[in-house]
Amino acid sequence: MISNPQQQVASVVATRDFLLRLINTKETPRIPREVRREARALLRHFPIADELRPVLQKGLAKESS
Repeated sequence: MISNPQQQVASVVATRDFLLRLINTKETPRIPREVRREARALLRHFPIADELRPVLQKGLAKESS
């Protein structure tokens, strides 16, 4: 299955949201500490969604050219 640029951007943003849910102990109370630690480490340099979308869309547009 081939995804379009909008689907790819949405997937990366959804992955960020998933990692945020993993580190939230109230939303996901039974997640092991090591998983939370790794999710937090991955998010450390992950841009916020509003910054992420334009960068990904621009990069994917260049890739398509």
